[in-house]
Amino acid sequence: MAAQTATGARRYWRLLSRFAAASVVATTISQLVFLVVYALGAVPVAATVTAWLAGAIPNFTLNRRTWGSTGRAGLRGEVLRYAVISVTTALLAALATHHADDLARTVFPDARSAQVAVVWGAFLGTYAVMFVVKFVLVDRVVFARRRR
Repeated sequence: MAAQTATGARRYWRLLSRFAAASVVATTISQLVFLVVYALGAVPVAATVTAWLAGAIPNFTLNRRTWGSTGRAGLRGEVLRYAVISVTTALLAALATHHADDLARTVFPDARSAQVAVVWGAFLGTYAVMFVVKFVLVDRVVFARRRR
């Protein structure tokens, strides 16, 4: 029983470290895209959606490899389940950035760099909070059949 628990713990540490690495790649891409698009004047929701699209595809691809999913078998279901989680996260980020934009424009009406910093913080913060939730859902829902 103890050996089985150690094996399970090692599995989760391996998955978590790979999930974190994939998240770093996707987050770096999406953060850069968000900063550029928002700083150039896009509304927060448009910047969020553009950034989400830029990060979601590499994130799914890297996580699919992490969980050992290959080929076409089950791909459609994996994409759909991942899309629900990913879109929900993007919607939460869009809501957070929208409200952060309203706040930033009120508090810093003449300081665009401060507005960008506040709204970017809301974007990054949403994804930081969702990191743990997404890991559990990706493991238990998206690639659940790989665990059996």
